Amino acid sequence: MPWRTGPPHASLTPEREARLMRATSLILAAAALVAALPAHALDIRDLPIARAPETCPHEGPGFVRFVPGGPCTRISGRVRAEVGTPVPARPGAGLDGMARGVVSGAGQVAIDTRTQTEYGPARAYLRLGTGR
Repeated sequence: MPWRTGPPHASLTPEREARLMRATSLILAAAALVAALPAHALDIRDLPIARAPETCPHEGPGFVRFVPGGPCTRISGRVRAEVGTPVPARPGAGLDGMARGVVSGAGQVAIDTRTQTEYGPARAYLRLGTGR
């Protein structure tokens, strides 16, 4: 197989080049049209006022009742992020020996819901996490 010489765009036929130019023109025209449209801001005075959830002190700290007479719910979680630059001799260095950045993250969310039923207290607990 012979090696290709010349710039990579040398293989474009006139028809493909014309289609590419038309597509580029259409994309630029659409972007200009969207940029010319007016921006509409949201007026917060028109929004309904939401009631604050009532607390459930009998269930413990952090529990609130979103629906009057409904279950008491606590939502908690954590987020962890790390950013660093490794030493080139450590794993994580590229094939060229240059150091690559280290970025990692982890998160967790927990939802604890409690309510009283005719059979006694009922509890649902859900914990989702990612990372380490």
